[in-house]
Amino acid sequence: MTLRDSLVEVSHEGALDLARLISAGSLLYGPSESLRAVDTERDNCLLETLAAAGKNARFFTNHGHAEDGDQANFLVSSFHVNSLADTTIDVCLVGVSDENVLVLWRFEDD
Repeated sequence: MTLRDSLVEVSHEGALDLARLISAGSLLYGPSESLRAVDTERDNCLLETLAAAGKNARFFTNHGHAEDGDQANFLVSSFHVNSLADTTIDVCLVGVSDENVLVLWRFEDD
């Protein structure tokens, strides 16, 4: 399986939720409830991080809920992934534009 086969495109809003999960959630025990709470400082920092991908960036992930399209919920406690590393559970977010590539990747031993 190639990397391309493991990734599904997500919206900018979905990318923000994934950035929240990657920055502070547990892949084994589910995301913290705090990720659903409003945290302006955290979200502004994550929005700046996503902006580093460049203007008109497209975002991709291996998170299984991306298959749900616009109905995707990336902050649920149960989900599947197309793991990129054999011995771990991992979630990645890849942002691609004409200018830059951004990779956020979190992994935990299973």
